[in-house]
Amino acid sequence: MRVVVDMDPRDVWRIQAEAERRHVDPGVVLREEIAVRRTYLDYRERVRSRVLAGMCDADIAEELHRSPGSIAQTRRALGLPANPRYRKPAEAAHERKTA
Repeated sequence: MRVVVDMDPRDVWRIQAEAERRHVDPGVVLREEIAVRRTYLDYRERVRSRVLAGMCDADIAEELHRSPGSIAQTRRALGLPANPRYRKPAEAAHERKTA
């Protein structure tokens, strides 16, 4: 199967140079780059869906095993607002008693 990809010439030259340096086919380097981009896009989509579901950055970070800062950075890049941390009324009452 043959696939045609429309790419910026600078990306083509960079991929060809990397392939020559590693002594592999340019398709190998291209597949690796696409896999990395797909993983990153999947990560952004996961963050987006959780923010839209009302989760806060800390909860998303815990679920995706990332730092809250990286979640916040991704959320800001997507143009999404921060959600407040949800606490159950009992937890809030307990905090008032211990403070």
